Amino acid sequence: MSLGSGETVALVGMMGSGKSTVARALSLLLGRRVLASDELVESRFGRPVERVFEEEGEAAFRAEERSVVRRISGPVVADLGGGAFCDPGNAEHLLAVGAVVFLDVSPREAARRLGAGEGRPLAARWEALWRRRLPLYRRATHRVAVDGLSPDAVARRVLGILGAGA
Repeated sequence: MSLGSGETVALVGMMGSGKSTVARALSLLLGRRVLASDELVESRFGRPVERVFEEEGEAAFRAEERSVVRRISGPVVADLGGGAFCDPGNAEHLLAVGAVVFLDVSPREAARRLGAGEGRPLAARWEALWRRRLPLYRRATHRVAVDGLSPDAVARRVLGILGAGA
């Protein structure tokens, strides 16, 4: 697959997979801006994701996330929250506007990266979420195993898969 100039590149995967860091590295390689769904939701609520979960609940967060994700299109790198691609409508939209890359992290590597998981409201349920979400992530256009790789190495692999350079 060769990446079209107007297509979105969406990074999906579990917390700890490196989506945000890889998105920044990939944006530099592609010369595109990053749209981070969690940051967009935070700006809408005027507070961090963890507070939105505590004060409004996960359902309110997911509703706003759907609104944000379904407006993503064009030549951007989309850094999606861990559950965003699990929504069928979000997945359909993202697959229609470009390439979706699943950054696949193992439970062991994610635990190492996340440490105590502070500021991540779903970190305590990581393995249960991972088991439930894995079949959904596998709908992505591409998969990159990230264990043991630096964010720059992952970004270069994504670039190679997309046929956008080396």
